[in-house]
Amino acid sequence: MAKAATPQTRLADAAFRLLARQGWNELTLASVARAAKVPLAVLQSLAPSKPALIGLMLARACAETARRYKPDRQSEGGRERIFDVALTWFEVLNARKPALRALFEGLRRDPLALLAARAEFLAAAEWLLALAEADAGRAVSVRAAALAAILVRAIPVWLDDDAEMTKTMAKLDAALTRAKWLF
Repeated sequence: MAKAATPQTRLADAAFRLLARQGWNELTLASVARAAKVPLAVLQSLAPSKPALIGLMLARACAETARRYKPDRQSEGGRERIFDVALTWFEVLNARKPALRALFEGLRRDPLALLAARAEFLAAAEWLLALAEADAGRAVSVRAAALAAILVRAIPVWLDDDAEMTKTMAKLDAALTRAKWLF
């Protein structure tokens, strides 16, 4: 028997669906709650703002990445594992590309929301580091910030990339090579 979707999962999925249809500026928390069949009181405790809703969406993508990611036990380097995890994250997002395009474009015009969501992006990056088994040692928050920046800078490339993601892979590889001292 399939496990019932949590309110967080339903909210994230509804947000992805609505973003693909109407964009960031038109998206309302109430419309997401209705589409997810989640009472507003529950929404308020889980995502009291649109930036917090981004956190639910990122958590959903990270959870799917964790299910799909198959670590290469032969790989000794954290950089290679981080590359593989980041690539898996983008593969997971491929099915939601129209929603991510709308979110990316919307946040470019809403810098205050982007600023408010920075902790959500950092938390997602830190989880991806954990998935890559690269979250040990000092300065994990610095590495998470660097990975978040690398991912955000790769998004426009990925949005215009084909299904093979060769340009995205090249962008990630070059960025991780430049930041190899961190990873």
